[in-house]
Amino acid sequence: MKTASSGLLTDIAAAQTTLAYLWKIKRADGTLLGFTNHDLNIGPYTDGDGDTVTYLASTGYLPSAIAGKSDLSVDNLEVTGFLESESIQESDLRGGIYDDALIEIRLVNWQNLSHGDMLLRAGTLGVVKMVNGMFHAEIRGLAFRLTTVLGGLYGPTCRAQFGSGKNGIDMLSTWLCQIDVTAYQQTGSVASVTDGRTLVPSSGLLMIGSATPTAAAPAGWFDNGILTFTSGVNDGFNFEIKSWDGTTLILYLPMPYAPSASDTFVIEPGCDHSPDDCNNKFNNIVNFRGEPFIPGMDAILATPDA
Repeated sequence: MKTASSGLLTDIAAAQTTLAYLWKIKRADGTLLGFTNHDLNIGPYTDGDGDTVTYLASTGYLPSAIAGKSDLSVDNLEVTGFLESESIQESDLRGGIYDDALIEIRLVNWQNLSHGDMLLRAGTLGVVKMVNGMFHAEIRGLAFRLTTVLGGLYGPTCRAQFGSGKNGIDMLSTWLCQIDVTAYQQTGSVASVTDGRTLVPSSGLLMIGSATPTAAAPAGWFDNGILTFTSGVNDGFNFEIKSWDGTTLILYLPMPYAPSASDTFVIEPGCDHSPDDCNNKFNNIVNFRGEPFIPGMDAILATPDA
């Protein structure tokens, strides 16, 4: 049930209303942003959560209809508009700064903010698509969390999240990897950049954490690993590594900004969830969470050779 003050209910019921929508975005880093479909800025306004935000006038966006259901199905809302606000940059969206950001949509009377607001929708930012300067953003309702699949399936590959059970990452006890990822991390710097996904680090990357920690990192050592910039224009951004040939790193996704030579980063190797990686690379086969010796469908459906 949505609640509103008697004053706001009167405003809503009036023949001619002065209503406006307020969109509040709270990123994972705590940054608060506010936007309104009114033609003038609204605020500073303190909402029901106690957050004081100035809501910037925004034009050129179209929200889909807001609908609520009682059957616990996911109520998603999509917004289409132009990337015209200086507060939201395309590079930040591509860099993941807004991943899982909290979204609240409220209704107010812009002529009389003392009447308070009505909370229409709360959720998190979902899929964002960007084409020719326009964005399509999905706002996932609270019921979206109920769609998470719990449990696991047996299979030949390890189902544990790399590093789970250490470094604050926890899961079900039977799924724990128990590898301390920090023991395999090392620092490095950029020597040169080929394109948005390809960079050459300065020499000196080693097999930190292995039985030969002073040996040069061979090809494949950083495949599926994580690179996190600690300086430069990409400071704080992290990227999944697609491949490492011993000299060059190729990322799965492009960097939002082109790094400069000498930009620093922290890099860690990845795991392909195979018994070979678990045993030979991390010496952790005792915690392997897969069943590589269970016959697959080919063996089950095979017929005897006459």
